[in-house]
Amino acid sequence: MEVQHFSHEEHPLMLVEELENDGENEVVCSGCEKSVSCGPAYKCSQCKFFLHKSCAELPPEIQHPVHPNHTLLLQAPVSDDRYCDACGRRFKSCFSYRCHSCNFDLDIECVSASLPTKPDDGHQHEFVPIFQQFHFTCELCGEDRNIIGAQVCRICQLLADSLCALKPSTIKITADRHLLTLIYSLGKVIKEHDNVFCKLCYKKLDPNYAGYYCQECDFVAHLGCALRPRQTIDSSIDLIEDGIDFEEKEELEELQHFDHEHKLIISRNEVEVHDHKLCEGCIQSISAPFYSCEQCDYFLHSKCARLPLKKRYLSHPHLLTLSARGEHIVDDHIVFCNACNQHSHGFSYKCHNCDYSLDIRCSSIPKTFKHEGHQHSLFLAVSSVERCNACDKSVSWLSPGLFVCTKCNFALDFKCATLPLKAKYEYHPHLLSFTHTIAKNDSEEYYCLICEEERNSDHWFYYCA
Repeated sequence: MEVQHFSHEEHPLMLVEELENDGENEVVCSGCEKSVSCGPAYKCSQCKFFLHKSCAELPPEIQHPVHPNHTLLLQAPVSDDRYCDACGRRFKSCFSYRCHSCNFDLDIECVSASLPTKPDDGHQHEFVPIFQQFHFTCELCGEDRNIIGAQVCRICQLLADSLCALKPSTIKITADRHLLTLIYSLGKVIKEHDNVFCKLCYKKLDPNYAGYYCQECDFVAHLGCALRPRQTIDSSIDLIEDGIDFEEKEELEELQHFDHEHKLIISRNEVEVHDHKLCEGCIQSISAPFYSCEQCDYFLHSKCARLPLKKRYLSHPHLLTLSARGEHIVDDHIVFCNACNQHSHGFSYKCHNCDYSLDIRCSSIPKTFKHEGHQHSLFLAVSSVERCNACDKSVSWLSPGLFVCTKCNFALDFKCATLPLKAKYEYHPHLLSFTHTIAKNDSEEYYCLICEEERNSDHWFYYCA
């Protein structure tokens, strides 16, 4: 039987059941550098090249518990000096397994060693408890502990607290459509070490410790953030991106909307905007472009008329369905939004699996945006526990999160982030601006001129200069 082996491409190798040995020259395997004294082996008939049968048949790619985050590739003998990261032994003229992204090497002896695993809890290593109290730093989360029952991995001596030691190796969360993998040292896989933020809380993440990571989209999260309630979902659920199932992707001159019996005609000119008319979808003032009905008093912004019928929202595990005003009524066409905690009688996205709704404004706000009231960009943090800087309220546990700044201590909840920047009060001739600026020389600034109650100077307000 002849084979062509990648480590000796110039000549084919012949399998023999027993090598002939003259007793003077030891036959050494080029794969493991050990003697080929008995048993089947491969040899080259034209030069002194030998391989144990087991070495010649090593798998070209393996997943090993000592380096669980990436696959290891079988390497032929290399010209430069390398050392096994498991035992420290130098190898230069034998086979090894290598992870190129981490510069991690294992000699084949360490690969072949019997390494126990514990598949029943999803972890690649076998942790054993230490039944004495001592102070240590968990090498997975980085927190200082002083407990009884620390866990140590008998394979790689990784020291962790009991909760971190039982983290699942892969999870699926609502915020990313791929499986996330538990990475024990994020610094080996992330591209930038100095400015890494958890994509769920947008706090800085230490690359020296563990986290959940998606290599396909470079998504990274703290252990605790990824495993919070309402974040993890069943791995069989197929996550989809926002913006699916558009009725029309382009602005048509006329369309038939499912919420209205008559055809709607588009208007692109601001001159055609009707004063004090509201969009039936988002309940905001009409602005061009918009659709209107020539037979009755019905208006829809163009973007509201072309909303997707189905969408997946970042922090909710189920698919949401677009519902018109009459399809889910609490009281007189009123719907409660779980993001801003406000009632609305416009369109909303409804979950048919649970009692969860998002109004159009909250469901349409981007995950990253620039608010005029703050100098930096804001990011949707679905696991943040900050308080809103505009109203000083904390978010409810049902809320999809709040928008935070990664450069300073600033946050906006959904209610304040979606409030209109301009508002009209019927008894005042000018538009009011949503602002946090305080005119310190004007004593009236500290009172609301409608209810005449003193207002909190730290809260944002509507103001006419």
